Amino acid sequence: MFLCNVCEAIPWDNLPPTPTEEILIVSSDNAYLQEFWEWPRDCIGYSHYQSLEALNSSAKDLGCGLCRLIYKQVELCRLKLEELQSRREDSEFKHAWPLWEFWITKRPDGDGIWVLSYTDSDKEGLVRLLAAIGISVRDEDPLSSVITGRPVEHDGESPTAISRAIGWTDECNRHVACCPHNTLLPSRVIDVGDNRSSPYVRLWETGGIETGAYIALSYCWGKSPQYTTTKSTLDYRKRQIPISDLPQMHQDAIKLTREFGIRYLWIDSMCICQDDYDDWERESARMLSVYANAYLTINASNGKDSSVGLFAKVSTREYFEFEQTYQGVSGHALACAVPFEEAMQHVYIQLKDDPVSHRGWTLQERVLSRRTLFYSGGQMMFECNHGFRKEDGWAIDERFPSISSRPQTGSNGQTKDKDLSVSTSELLRSWYQLLATYGGRKLTKASDKLPAVSGLASIMSERLNDEYVAGHWRSLLITELPWQPGDCKRVPEYRAPSWSWASVDGGIGIRLKGSGYSPLAEVLDVKIKLKGTNPYGEVTEGRLLIQGPMQRLYLSTDGWDPDRPRLSSEGSPVLCTTSANLETRPQYDFDAFADDRPQQERRFVKGLNGLELYALILLSCSHGEDHYIALMIVREPGSDEYRRVGILTLTDETLGWKPGEQPKDERPFITLI
Repeated sequence: MFLCNVCEAIPWDNLPPTPTEEILIVSSDNAYLQEFWEWPRDCIGYSHYQSLEALNSSAKDLGCGLCRLIYKQVELCRLKLEELQSRREDSEFKHAWPLWEFWITKRPDGDGIWVLSYTDSDKEGLVRLLAAIGISVRDEDPLSSVITGRPVEHDGESPTAISRAIGWTDECNRHVACCPHNTLLPSRVIDVGDNRSSPYVRLWETGGIETGAYIALSYCWGKSPQYTTTKSTLDYRKRQIPISDLPQMHQDAIKLTREFGIRYLWIDSMCICQDDYDDWERESARMLSVYANAYLTINASNGKDSSVGLFAKVSTREYFEFEQTYQGVSGHALACAVPFEEAMQHVYIQLKDDPVSHRGWTLQERVLSRRTLFYSGGQMMFECNHGFRKEDGWAIDERFPSISSRPQTGSNGQTKDKDLSVSTSELLRSWYQLLATYGGRKLTKASDKLPAVSGLASIMSERLNDEYVAGHWRSLLITELPWQPGDCKRVPEYRAPSWSWASVDGGIGIRLKGSGYSPLAEVLDVKIKLKGTNPYGEVTEGRLLIQGPMQRLYLSTDGWDPDRPRLSSEGSPVLCTTSANLETRPQYDFDAFADDRPQQERRFVKGLNGLELYALILLSCSHGEDHYIALMIVREPGSDEYRRVGILTLTDETLGWKPGEQPKDERPFITLI
């Protein structure tokens, strides 16, 4: 309960706000060590202790509970900085060392404080976040009327935790755009019954004509044995399913559905016949409606598989209780250290460390859901079109990247619901951002690469009024074809044409249309063969007929060095695949960040020996020095068809001619597969 004089004097009612005009710099080594640049010198915050020694003395010698929380986080930050600095040669980074003069501002996204320090960097106003402290109160405390944060419930199925989850959802029910009304039930649902103590549930087939409310579960299948519905078990499960036979996560989802007073639950492994391809394709194509129309999606964020209970928590937060007066109300506040990974909204809202965020299918399940209740390892969280919140009071008016905007709120705080349409550029920016996130996620079946985002593709196609072709948009192909490979690799089995991002596993990037480039090539025809009936699902073939400028490339044979294989265009400077004093460095469709990248490059380039290699020039830069974005393509032996192997940048100098000046009728036609 003890506070030192400095902490006693913290003006909780009048803490300086965190300036909104600061520039955030995220360290590439550790996203949780936050730097801010151009912080205003005259308003950094309330002055706390001005040395590490003074803070340590207050924490250890005086026994101030708040200083102890702050000091622990500052020490953690210091150790991380020392670790990073020992691994880097970047002198600028070494100079960005905190001065250990502590300043306090109001926590920008919840009740509590941020602890900041200027650095010894030569950059003016470079500030580091050293600690974040959250403030919460118990429900029965008088301060609960002015402080929203609550201590995290260690038991996720306690009456308090259940009541909190239901309360969040009831509040969201007032958001017209968040709460579905009179929606069609999925083809099959789990009927949990109206008797909360019944030991049985059953599968219910709706015929696609029944309406009602249902809850959907989003989780990781993992490696544990799955409780799945098959053609041989379907009829029996329509009669009864003993709850005790189900994995713990499914049992907990049934319990929670009953607590919400909802009759139906949807779980993919049970509601889709897993050994019936026609049923699987039909139902997987309906993911858009399943998650978009759910009354609520339960996201088992921390569960590695279905054997892990939904309510399992690992919260180990240390709370310090002290007397506080805030906005004229006195009571007992609870302070706790906010982990670095939770301190920043742009980092934490992605839930990158949770197992569910590593799986492919769960991306669209989160994006398509109107609202989601997360059960994470630390605490419950809730997300809807109006924002994201956690048990401890942290709340922002943003949600995970979506393909719809948030409803507006009027000046009186009342919902001003609107049509959720957004501009084409905003939609595409969100789509490309989601694809970049999706690229690094794992799939149990590699063939699910396109089906696992088919729901997102369906709604995007409708809003863009465009045709979806193996992961791309028909009208934007020239801009999208030179997608940039990151830590990616091609899969051995066919699942998409070489020109599609879906042909590789790993991160990719796509330029936004109009970002300084003009097309030089034209897609004249597109032919896609689908495996089934889902236009956004698996493909077995994809061909593009393209007309555009081309440049023959050659493997250099002069001075061949197996450690430095080279590519060149005839009569032009060499295009190297390893470091060289040249403008161009090809990006091949393999892992660009692998430890054995040089070996991969050598194997890759040697594999091109004897093949016809070309640059298909797609885009020209429309500002600054002339340069061009091209696909690296190889001609299939004995064929007039080509496949993509990478991308590269060319200039007039490396080409020896200006592609933009080539008459259109002189540009060749090629088929890209």
